[in-house]
Amino acid sequence: MMTGLSANTLFGRFLLFVLLSAIFPYLSYSQTETDTLNTIVVNQVRRENASRNAKYSPGTKIRKFDNIQQATSSSSLSDLLKKHTSIYIKEYGRGMSSYLSLRGTSSSHTSIEWNGQSLSVPTLGQTDLSHIPLYFFDNMTIHIGGSSALYGSSSLSGNIQLKTSPTYNEGISGDVTLKFGSFTTLFGGGTLRYGKNNWESRTSIYWSYAKNNYKFSNNTKTGYPRERLNNAEYRNWGALQELFRKFRDNSQLQISIIHLDFDKQIQPSVSNNHVEKSFHSILDRNTKVSARYNGSCGKWHYNSGVSYSHDYELYEEDIIAADRIFANADAEYRTTSLSIRSGASLEFIKPDVHAYASGTKEWRGEIFALALWQPIKSLTIGGGIRGAFVTDMNIPVQPAFDIKYRVINPMNDTRVGAGYALHDLSLRASVSKSAKVPTLNDRYWGGVTENLKAESGTTYEFGADYSALYKSWEFKGFATVYLSDVKDWIRWLPAGEVWRPKNIPKVESSGLETGITVVKKWMEWRASADINYTFTKVTIKESLIKNDPSVGHQMAYQPKHTLSANVEASYKKFSTAISYHYIGKRSTTDIYDIMEGYSLLDLSVKYDFVLFKENLGITGEIKNILNTDYQNVMFYAMPGINFGIAVQWKF
Repeated sequence: MMTGLSANTLFGRFLLFVLLSAIFPYLSYSQTETDTLNTIVVNQVRRENASRNAKYSPGTKIRKFDNIQQATSSSSLSDLLKKHTSIYIKEYGRGMSSYLSLRGTSSSHTSIEWNGQSLSVPTLGQTDLSHIPLYFFDNMTIHIGGSSALYGSSSLSGNIQLKTSPTYNEGISGDVTLKFGSFTTLFGGGTLRYGKNNWESRTSIYWSYAKNNYKFSNNTKTGYPRERLNNAEYRNWGALQELFRKFRDNSQLQISIIHLDFDKQIQPSVSNNHVEKSFHSILDRNTKVSARYNGSCGKWHYNSGVSYSHDYELYEEDIIAADRIFANADAEYRTTSLSIRSGASLEFIKPDVHAYASGTKEWRGEIFALALWQPIKSLTIGGGIRGAFVTDMNIPVQPAFDIKYRVINPMNDTRVGAGYALHDLSLRASVSKSAKVPTLNDRYWGGVTENLKAESGTTYEFGADYSALYKSWEFKGFATVYLSDVKDWIRWLPAGEVWRPKNIPKVESSGLETGITVVKKWMEWRASADINYTFTKVTIKESLIKNDPSVGHQMAYQPKHTLSANVEASYKKFSTAISYHYIGKRSTTDIYDIMEGYSLLDLSVKYDFVLFKENLGITGEIKNILNTDYQNVMFYAMPGINFGIAVQWKF
């Protein structure tokens, strides 16, 4: 029956749904008062506010970041991840393409979503972090680990959820942000919220520009001469419009439209910095429309949504585009000790790519069931199972099982007095099977790829979380060890004069993730230190090539060691932060060509004040204070010391 529905029919029904949804909020109203959170908070673990499915995985680590729009201003997602996590980001230059790597996997192994809608481009199956302006988003959750049972295909190594949320404040509020910096970098953004009678409208726009003509050392020439970078300019802009409506039964309707436009020159390798015939540019346009409705009735909670996205890329004369329609629904039943959630989704993708056969299209569907049980106060058991289908492809079933045991519970400590510290210690474990559907390029570029299989992985992990509170001191720490085996890892390899995707029989990833946060408060002062370290070993265990020299060696552009540290201090309306970021040695595509590790040190200062009864904030930052000369990817220049100054008006 599904194959009998044409794309036009589905799209027509979607437009009708959006139209009805847009006028429905005006049919009824009620009045409530809602408090707003005005502070910027970065939390280690807050499962109660995490993404809807995250709580069903108590054996894994989840981090949540609140108010990221205020905290990061004009930053991209890659800037936030580098500052507050030890996740490795692969960058091809300042403001150029950047991709994350969780636990040594590729960027297509981590799903990135906005309010449940995928931000990946279906042709490539990955998300460029430089294309995600955090100015548009409010909260973010990072879930590291094999989590396909929770989030579906492409979540083999983890999931990132970005959210936009209403405040339901009466009247007008918002902000205007302006920033300028080194290399003719400019940013302007504005947000306007209007709320009345339990509905709210939010409009946000932004524009950014950078000439990016910084100097670098050319390591392809004798003596490493200093040169000024050419062909790295970009102009980006975007707009977001959302409508929220809360009804008398506390159900909520959310309609969102976002458009992002990226017009960028493609930064050349340093060897081609003065070779004009190698200069190219690329244009990306992404439009997404979605409508979501959620609510509850007694112990039942429900959620549904439908979305449409159009992704367009123009490179030279080649157009790579795709239209995608996605619909999903789920329901959850909750009691004091048990929660059960079940749901399904359906997706239709119609690409427009010159290298695909005419008429190429793909259907995808998934169904899942999750459960969380707390048989006793200190023990939590969770897990679930997910099944999927894709046009002309077999997808393995994806189960998961998690367990968490609270060894020390501060609620059981009956001692009273300032001389005692409250401790909390939990042990957790998880085992899961995940899958990743090949991208459209994997399957259809240059003709249908025969015998290509979906990737599948099994992940085992064990961890501990500890926290303590003593007088004005707060301490949090975690550690996780894991082992992940991935079968049929897809990799593009030479096949005569062309490259074709092949399944690598087995890749193994193992490692350690750990972090410590210390907070001290006294009077009007607050100081904190946050340190995160990751050790990652990822190797090919079985190869398609006989006597493959890369077997047993660390995979290309995968550092074993990454470290981030962030120290902050604040007094009244003044705050300052120093951030340290370390990337260890890594090989290029030649396993014997080793790139040295590098360290970056950044400084930021912020002051909030009132001028003519208006709330203003000014932020200054200096990046790469040590003026480190480095390359993240071989032969792609990165900037030395640079600065930025931002002014924000909140009303």
